[in-house]
Order: sequence, then C-alpha cells, then structure tokens
Amino acid sequence: MYEALIRKVLAQAGLVGRYEPRHVEAWMRLEHPTLDRLSAEQFSREVICATRCIDRDGVARSELLAGSLGLVAGRAA
Repeated sequence: MYEALIRKVLAQAGLVGRYEPRHVEAWMRLEHPTLDRLSAEQFSREVICATRCIDRDGVARSELLAGSLGLVAGRAA
C-alpha cells in the first residue's frame, strides 16, 4: 500500500533502486505501526531514517524483518 509513496520519497532523495520499499516500510513500522497518521513531512523523514537502518543492519536482516511483518516479495501484505 505504501510502496508508491516510499518509491517517490526515495526518488526525491536520489536513492532510486538502492532500497527495497518493503524493507523501508518494515523499518518504519517498528516505530509507527500505523503509517496513515504520519504527515507527508514525517513520512519522508521516516523513509530516510529507515534507509539508515537498512545500511546499518543490512539487507538480510531487513528481509527477515519484512517477512515477519508479512511484507513478502511479490505479494501485498
């Protein structure tokens, strides 16, 4: 559901193709179980914060996190 918004923020930050949107969403959901309540500015900040988490913890851990939240590749959660 949030993939397009996440991709847009990543594109605006010059990060197209560097991060899997579902990994970004998974990290965001650790802090904010409901992303609907975030303002546009806060959503953008959280996307960038999530990319830092991915950089720090790696793609493998981000994949595990996404899977644990039902954010599976090729299937909407």
